[in-house]
Amino acid sequence: MPGPRRSLSSTRFIRSFNVVSVLQTLYREGACSKSRIAQITSMSPATVTRIISELTEQGVVSEYTVAESTGGRKPVIFRLNYDKLYVVGIQLVRDRVALGLCDLKGRILTKRSFQPYSLEPRSLVAELSKEFELLLGMNGINREHILGSGLAISGIVNADAGILLRSVNLGWRDVRISEALEEALGFPVVVENDGNAAALAELWFGCARDVSNFMYLKTDTGVGAGIVCGGSLMAGPRGMAGEIGHAPVIKDGRECVCGQRGCLETYLYAQGLLRRYEAETGVHLEQPRDFFERIVSGDPAAGEMMNEAGEALGVMASVAATMLDLDLIVVGGLWGELGERFCGPVEERCNQIIERSGLAKTLKVRGSALGEDSDIRGAVGIVINRWFTPPI
Repeated sequence: MPGPRRSLSSTRFIRSFNVVSVLQTLYREGACSKSRIAQITSMSPATVTRIISELTEQGVVSEYTVAESTGGRKPVIFRLNYDKLYVVGIQLVRDRVALGLCDLKGRILTKRSFQPYSLEPRSLVAELSKEFELLLGMNGINREHILGSGLAISGIVNADAGILLRSVNLGWRDVRISEALEEALGFPVVVENDGNAAALAELWFGCARDVSNFMYLKTDTGVGAGIVCGGSLMAGPRGMAGEIGHAPVIKDGRECVCGQRGCLETYLYAQGLLRRYEAETGVHLEQPRDFFERIVSGDPAAGEMMNEAGEALGVMASVAATMLDLDLIVVGGLWGELGERFCGPVEERCNQIIERSGLAKTLKVRGSALGEDSDIRGAVGIVINRWFTPPI
C-alpha cells in the first residue's frame, strides 16, 4: 500500500508552508487581493503582506489591477507570473536521460540529454546530478524559484513513497529513487511511471486540458497507458494501473514475446514492428521512424501492419472507454504523429463497438502534439499536479 504523500515543502522561502499556501491561493483564484488571501489561508494580514511584498520583489507575483472599493481604500489585486517559477523535468529510460528546465506553463526553456555511463543507481544519480547543475547554469535563474523536480521513469512506481518498485528496462528493483535524487540535487523530487507522467502532460499542457476522463497510450518503450478519471491520475494500489501491453485483444492473433497470442504490444511496439517488417519483406529498417515513413509513403506491408495495429487498439480502447467511461484516447509517440491516418480509423472502430453496446456516448481518439518532450513535460506535470489543481 502507498505510504504517506511526500511533501514538497522545505525551509527555502518559495517552498515554505505559508508561501506555498499563498501561491496555491493565487493560482486557484486566478488573481485576488491580500485580504482575500488572508481570509482563505487563515493567515494574519501582516503575514500575507510580508509574503506578497517579498514575492513581488522577486518578480514571482505582480499587481494585476485595482478593484472597486467597497468603502475605504481600493484593494490591489495580485496574480502569479507563471514564467518566474520553474520545475525541472527528468526523463529516465534505459539508453537516454533528458532534463528540461520549464516554467509553470510547461514551456521548455533549456534542455540537456545524455547517455548514462552506468545504469547502477548510485552512479547514474551522481551523473544526473552533474548534468542538473549544468542545466541550471545555462539560464542563470534564481534557484529559489525552482519548485522542485519531477522524474518520469519506465517501470512500476510507488509515487507516494518515491520508490521505483521494478523496471525491466533499467534492471532496477525497490530503488528509493526520490530520496537519492533529493539528496544529490538539493530539491524536492517526485517520481511517476512514464505513462502516467505523459498523461499528466496532456492534462496540463496538451490536448486533454478540458477533459476529465481520458487515457494516454504510450508505445515507444513498450506499450502502457496513463489513465485520468475525474481529473485525477488513476495509479492503482500497487502502481500497476495502465499496464495493458500484454492484454490479449485479438483472438488467435500473432504470438507475443510473452508467449501469448494477440497481445496489444505485438501490434503497437515499434521495435517489434521493425522485426516483423523485415521478416515479411526482407527489408531491414534501422529506426522506428523509417517504418512510419513507409506507412506515409503508401508501402503495402507497412500499411497492413498499421491496419492490424488500429484494429487491436480499437478493441482495447472500446473496452477501456466503456469500463472507465472515458471521453478521449490520446495516442503518443510515432503512432500519434500519424494523426488522422491512424487515429481516425481507430476512433471509428471504437465507436462502432460502443454503439453496438447500446451506450449513449462517443469516444474521441487524438494523436499527441507534445512530441519527444512528452516525458519531460509530464515530469513537470507531476510536480505541478502536486502543487496546483485543477490545471492552469
